[in-house]
Amino acid sequence: MTGRQIPLRDAAYTLKTGLKLFSRRTSPAALQKDKQYKEFIRHNEAEGWNNERLSGEKQRVYAVATDEGVLFFSDGEKGMKARNSYLQHLANGFFNMTKGAETLKLYEIETPSRQVAELADNCIDKLAKSDLHSAGTQLNKSEFSFTPEKLAGKEMLEGAVCTDKYDLRPDYNNFDRLTKDFNLGISPRNYDVASLLYISENGYAGHVAADYFHPFSYEYEFRDLAEKLGDSIKARQSAPMSSHDFGYAALQMEAKAMARDILQSEFHITDGEFKLSVSINRMEKMERIQTTSYQHSKEQKRGKSSEADHIREIPALPLNNSQRQAKHVASITPDKKEKKQLII
Repeated sequence: MTGRQIPLRDAAYTLKTGLKLFSRRTSPAALQKDKQYKEFIRHNEAEGWNNERLSGEKQRVYAVATDEGVLFFSDGEKGMKARNSYLQHLANGFFNMTKGAETLKLYEIETPSRQVAELADNCIDKLAKSDLHSAGTQLNKSEFSFTPEKLAGKEMLEGAVCTDKYDLRPDYNNFDRLTKDFNLGISPRNYDVASLLYISENGYAGHVAADYFHPFSYEYEFRDLAEKLGDSIKARQSAPMSSHDFGYAALQMEAKAMARDILQSEFHITDGEFKLSVSINRMEKMERIQTTSYQHSKEQKRGKSSEADHIREIPALPLNNSQRQAKHVASITPDKKEKKQLII
């Protein structure tokens, strides 16, 4: 006997998830940072863990509010999976110009009114019991909808405490944060837009060619640039003492301009906002790129450093149902001001 002890509910969670007892990952400090552990405890408390909850006592309610209205969710397995399904719904429409929501706020209500409690989980039309026993974080077999009549007014949030806020405008970092925080799936279309947004800010990266299970739809448009960037990197590696970047930064500026053009013409996204616009014709685009490249060439002669170092391929992560889970990796093109992450 080692004499070490562990709370019963911590042991139950550890065994349920296949972890080892008394390991570093199951220490009290580590479990307090584990989102799945918090959901496990919340679910068991909702079901009456250790009989601490009295019969008839009002359970905590969670709310998700956007500019379109409010949805309420119960504090339990059903409610949390319903909430995650709604967040997935918001992620799916993140880059749709017709969406009406620009801000997402999460709330908790410790002592909900009867009216609020009755509205909890009203997005579920028909609950499949298999969803309550599955390991998934969303509703898969149940029937549910998020139509306007399911949404309540913001006056119903009286007494609620705001716990987090998300910007839903069509910006790479906004999309990255939402999908990463809740481990949401990313549709092929959204993957394309997110990749274009990343390129428009950081330059072209090799992930678009490396992803076999979820190919980048605009790989062809960037193919020539990718080859030239590869040649530029080889030239720099063969002459490490040279201060010349062999055209790398100018090529990345061209990639950024191309990504911005596609975002504007096909998705109506400009500088993180939806804006109707006419596609830039090829001649105007080439003139703009040449002007930008010339300006950068002058800066290089004055001794200014290039924007990035290397292109690195990133492994793919397959998903079912034509979606991928967001895989977040280190920045591909180092930036002196800020390092960003790329969704894969």
